[in-house]
Amino acid sequence: MVWWIMASVRRRPLGVACLILSGLAWIAPRPAAAQPTAHLTWAERLVDNIAPEDNEYGSRPFITWAGVAGARRYANRTQCATFLTALLKRSYGWSADTFEDWLDSASPNAATYHDAILAEDGFERIESPEDARAGDILALRYPESASSSGHVAILRRAPKRRFPMPPYVVGTTQYEVFVVDSTNYHHGTSDSRRRSGGRWSSGAGFGSMRIYVDRSDTVVGHTWSMAATTVYYPTTLRQVAIGRLALRER
Repeated sequence: MVWWIMASVRRRPLGVACLILSGLAWIAPRPAAAQPTAHLTWAERLVDNIAPEDNEYGSRPFITWAGVAGARRYANRTQCATFLTALLKRSYGWSADTFEDWLDSASPNAATYHDAILAEDGFERIESPEDARAGDILALRYPESASSSGHVAILRRAPKRRFPMPPYVVGTTQYEVFVVDSTNYHHGTSDSRRRSGGRWSSGAGFGSMRIYVDRSDTVVGHTWSMAATTVYYPTTLRQVAIGRLALRER
């Protein structure tokens, strides 16, 4: 067979070569669709350059990037959900009306983002940490009785399977999840908001959380950090969803 192909190529090089290449093109897998990650790029740019005194967890949110829209400095005052909303606006040109039309709120909270992921409304739901990638959204939903609706964070890279460490949960596998978010509670000693003298900044920063999955690869819980003393929350108490932004005209 190989001899026949080579002989044919010598006799009719152009026609056979095109036929072979056409066949290879037909069997080659198509490249995966590009994943939108501009919001992660803007978040990392902010955290890499912001001074602690210009970084704050709080209401009446805003974010500025030096050199963008006339801003002279990097500054942030957001909570977790308003941080994500501001990044989506900056990254994709969306407005308050965009969010009103999409999620029935100009400023959706963490629970709203969580529910949108579950409903795959503007998101592709990612069932397993093994399939999660940089730019995906981690959304937690807290009980109605909690003072906060939940928490949202952006994954900086794919989750990493870790050797089990406290708190242990029998029958589970643990993943470290590298995030950028805006919070008043740091994600352990490796958190970028840690300052000298044991002090902590609030606002935007980098940290690591932990996700637990059972033997069927279903997410069953999470911890706020990688520390052994952190509290484990099962999904029966605090729900967990991972979603990939599905860009479309809004």
